[in-house]
Amino acid sequence: MAEVKPPPLPLPPAGFGWRTLACLADIIPLIILGVFLGGYFANTEQLEAKQRVDDFQKRLEQQYIKTLSNPSEREQTALRKMIMQPDSQDLTAVQTWYTHQGVVCFFVLLVGLTLQEIVASGQTIGKRIFNLRTVDFYTQQPPGLMSCLLRSAWKAAFLALVNPLILILGIINFHVPLFRRDRRAWHDMLTRTYVVDDKKR
Repeated sequence: MAEVKPPPLPLPPAGFGWRTLACLADIIPLIILGVFLGGYFANTEQLEAKQRVDDFQKRLEQQYIKTLSNPSEREQTALRKMIMQPDSQDLTAVQTWYTHQGVVCFFVLLVGLTLQEIVASGQTIGKRIFNLRTVDFYTQQPPGLMSCLLRSAWKAAFLALVNPLILILGIINFHVPLFRRDRRAWHDMLTRTYVVDDKKR
């Protein structure tokens, strides 16, 4: 019996490379904005944590330079200890500051990406630059609010939240379109959407 192939998609899916470039064009400005707002909205405890993180990074950099210029056993041991056995207060400061930054960046990405796709009918700044558009997989129409919100939430969580499980799933999800004919990632399948080449509409 002959193999039955699914009909071609009405609109051709966007290439993996173009999607990646569009994603970078979207997230880099939003993450920069999130980092700025993270500093602006930080409370006293978070600002103190940031100062301690900055001091630790400066001490680490100085020890690294000393070890390079004088690679003695003593300097190497001091550098190894700073990396492998940091002070508990330094660890707490790192956790406090980067958790705060991650949460702020998460909401900036979530709101920024969702609003762009809703207002511009499936396009973001990056998609507009590279002539791409997100559409409903079945109707070829712009996605609804819930689809845009879920797509943006997944991207924001992967890029901003410090969680090893989300990071691993995000890396796998990023590569899923390479192995699918319709070039859809998990978040596309979850929201019944896909990204198309807008030049071929």
